[in-house]
Parts: sequence; structure tokens; C-alpha cells
Amino acid sequence: MTIFAILLPRMQPDLEAKIKSEFESNALKVTDTQWIVSTTGTAQEVSAKLGIYDPAHPEVIIGQGIVFATSGYFGRAPANVWEWIKAKLETAKSA
Repeated sequence: MTIFAILLPRMQPDLEAKIKSEFESNALKVTDTQWIVSTTGTAQEVSAKLGIYDPAHPEVIIGQGIVFATSGYFGRAPANVWEWIKAKLETAKSA
């Protein structure tokens, strides 16, 4: 599993609902415009699944955003963010 950061230019209720439905317990809302999700695949696949951009179906648009795959992390955030990241990375290592 990889952790992806999803950055939205503004609040988007339809895209937020899609993130929640596609990733259920594997998504964490950091702010109204920032999410992290844990899943397999690539940033392009996550983008396509969410309806941000899919080259095979460019007409499907649920919202706008940028999806980054993470290779490391560092910074300052509330404890629940670090706990979530740690739990997801540990799950990935044991799988």
C-alpha cells in the first residue's frame, strides 16, 4: 500500500464524497482541501478512480485536485495524522 496526498484547490463536496466512498477507512481528511489515502496503485489510478482525471475517460469530471504518491514524510501535524500514517505504513509492511 502507498500513501497518497490529495490536494484540492477549494472545497468540493462531490469529490469529498467520492474520496470517502472509494477509500472508506483508508482515507483521512487533514483539512477541507487536503486528504491522505492509503491504497495500492499509482497516482494516476487514484486520480482516475476519484474522477479528477482519467485519460481513458477525460469527459468524467467529479472535481479538481492533485494526487501525489509519498515516498517519505516529515513535518508538523496533529497527532492523529501521524498515528494514521504510522498505522497504514505498518499494515503495508505486514501484508
